[in-house]
Parts: sequence; structure tokens; C-alpha cells
Amino acid sequence: MARFTVHGATQRECQDALDELGRLLDVTVTLRPTHSLGGSWIARATQKAPDHQVRGLVVR
Repeated sequence: MARFTVHGATQRECQDALDELGRLLDVTVTLRPTHSLGGSWIARATQKAPDHQVRGLVVR
């Protein structure tokens, strides 16, 4: 699963970046634009692997 984070100086800037990500990739928004502690805005989205297989290191 791919995870994406977008940042913006304003809520509108953050939402615009999230909208653009959604237009370019098939993502699911997991966090709408939220004011973060550092004074900026943050939003998150995820995208499943095309073949729905988990990628990365396997821990046993």
C-alpha cells in the first residue's frame, strides 16, 4: 500500500494538493486537511497495490 502526505500553508492549498493527487492517482483519503502543530496544514491518502499484494519487508 502506498501512502501519501500533502502539506500546505493554508487549508485551501492543502485541499488543492489533495484534489490534484486524487486526479492523478486512484487514492483513498485517510485524513482531510487538518491544521498541524507546526502551523501548516496536512492531509493523507493511500493507494492499494495494483495486484492487491502487500509489498515491502515481511516480518516473521
